[in-house]
Amino acid sequence: MPPTTAELVHDRSLGDLLQHRDVVLEGRDAPQRTARVELADMLSADGARADDAMLVASELIANAIQHAGGVVLIRIEVYEFGSALGVVDRASDTGALPTSPSNSSTKLADVAMNGRGLFLVHTLASTWSVKQTKDGKIVVAVLTQAGSR
Repeated sequence: MPPTTAELVHDRSLGDLLQHRDVVLEGRDAPQRTARVELADMLSADGARADDAMLVASELIANAIQHAGGVVLIRIEVYEFGSALGVVDRASDTGALPTSPSNSSTKLADVAMNGRGLFLVHTLASTWSVKQTKDGKIVVAVLTQAGSR
């Protein structure tokens, strides 16, 4: 199994882990919808951040489907001061993900065909990272609550 996001968030700025759920998405007809349903269940009290988390999860899952041969699972962890989402796929190339995605052009002719998903993740998440695992990689996005440390 890939490392938990708790292991990836070393400084404990999210506080104590309150809930953890691994949701297998491999082989599902609608993996993004499945992830959104689980997120809605776990983050129902977090309002706007729940919407952000659903969008971030959808983008990471879409990237895994389009660029990594499919998604394996989503790890959802809810902490006192935020949440962490980890999307696991079987591709091991962690260098394919830019550390600072950008696609800020507003001219239709200049807009890249790819890159908007990671731009959204980069914009909505407090931080995100990619870590190689035994069988692929996990892309983790952390969303903190407003006013948290």
